[in-house]
Amino acid sequence: MGDERCVHELVVGQCTECAPVPRGLTRRVFTTQGGSVFHRTTACEALYDGQRKAQRFGRETHTPRNVALSVAQAEGRGACIPCFPDYRPSAQTKPCKVLVDGAWLPGLLIEWRRAPDGRWSGVVAYVHDGEQVTEVRDEAELRRA
Repeated sequence: MGDERCVHELVVGQCTECAPVPRGLTRRVFTTQGGSVFHRTTACEALYDGQRKAQRFGRETHTPRNVALSVAQAEGRGACIPCFPDYRPSAQTKPCKVLVDGAWLPGLLIEWRRAPDGRWSGVVAYVHDGEQVTEVRDEAELRRA
């Protein structure tokens, strides 16, 4: 039983190509050379924003490539929040809205923190201007999704 092999001749359960895809993700994703996240589709608005931001700063843009989820994760990339709204990296992560430049953007609440003055803040991740941002935001800048 312990030496059952997959189609890649690896022990079942150890092959990243044959392993079950985490809930909310897809087996194939899109990445760009300069990006930090993976996307479900090349039509993602956050992907477009990242390309436009690179152009504004005079950086080269790259054509998205279709890769295995395992490759994108091995490169240290995270899931694009707008592309994968149902994905939760951990059981404690919850969808939320984050107030950024006057607009409520979709995000993920990773952790709540309470300050000595009693106010709450949250560690959140969201996509802004084509970049995935993780930061601590005040409770007034966060809402339930």
